Amino acid sequence: MTDPIREQIRILRWETPAAVQQRQALADEARSALITALERRLVCRPGVKDALAVWDLDPLPQRWTVSADAQLSYTRSHTDDAQAHAQARFGVPDEIRQLDPAVAVYPQRVIEVTPLPAGNDPPTVRWYRITVQVRLHVWATASRSADAHHAARTAMQAHLPALAAAGIVLTGLTWLADSPDDSAVSQSSSAGQSTADDDLAAATAERAAAFDALVGLRRKIRARAIRALVDAEFDGPYQPSARRVDRFLTGLGLDALPRAHHITVVVELTLLVVARTVEQACDAASQVMRAVTSTGLGAAWEAYGGAESDYATGEHGRWRVPWRHEYETWLRGHATSADAGAAAHAAVRVALHHTLAGLAHELMTVTATVHTAGIDQFLDPESD
Repeated sequence: MTDPIREQIRILRWETPAAVQQRQALADEARSALITALERRLVCRPGVKDALAVWDLDPLPQRWTVSADAQLSYTRSHTDDAQAHAQARFGVPDEIRQLDPAVAVYPQRVIEVTPLPAGNDPPTVRWYRITVQVRLHVWATASRSADAHHAARTAMQAHLPALAAAGIVLTGLTWLADSPDDSAVSQSSSAGQSTADDDLAAATAERAAAFDALVGLRRKIRARAIRALVDAEFDGPYQPSARRVDRFLTGLGLDALPRAHHITVVVELTLLVVARTVEQACDAASQVMRAVTSTGLGAAWEAYGGAESDYATGEHGRWRVPWRHEYETWLRGHATSADAGAAAHAAVRVALHHTLAGLAHELMTVTATVHTAGIDQFLDPESD
């Protein structure tokens, strides 16, 4: 009979590396998509750098200069000792300048300039074996210093056979650490390591850690993408930018951004106010309507408008003050424009009913107009 504890541990061990792999795949896809967007100039470089940092992913590739010290030995012909020493001190063989990828070589100190036995060359030509301490600069494109150093070493090793064929020898290569080795072990690299066969608690904890890392990355990616929209980090109108973000998220297997209907609600009414002057009457009307036009309907409702003082009329201290304001909002959760318009209309009437309860007024019209449906313009990075 199968031991239920061991069977549970076996399942946990299967699920843990699967979650680790999903997180790594998501990280790779998100980073690749961002770099592609940057290359297409759809996003800005500072925004991409910030997003990668927030998501704990490798930074953008950059060009590194990797340096090394070495001894360079080669044979060249010169007319005399002075010319040979000048070449050793200030020059390098042309074959080095022609390497691809490029390598820069700077002589630091002459170690030896040795005349070779005369051969069949003219008397004006002498051959010298030159050995010089040099500093090398190799360029590599990578995200991290360690990767750049590895690429530089690989490139230099590939050059050595061609140089040797031309009689040029580099020995004693010593690579210099231009910056700290910032190669980091992947956060998920240790997840999913085997525990003891009967350690259910440890296996459960490892699985929880792996899934927490996966869910955490999904949440960070979504929140940062929405933050870019909320903070207007993209050039151009909102909806095209929102659609690009939406495609980015859904391309990574994340949920689409919330949809909503864009609605304008126009309110026209007349307030009956007691005041001595038209200015006082309009001020009183503004005080009454402040609640409904500011916080009465929530943050997703923007209101503008006010008393129409030019059309206010008064007699014996009683004033009729026409009032007009408009709401602009995005409402979620409605299948059709008609449903969304009806919901907005009802919400405004409820807010007006509470605000104007007990006050003398004449409600004239409340008109809701649905303009379009699209991605909600009032997104919250923490909850959406």
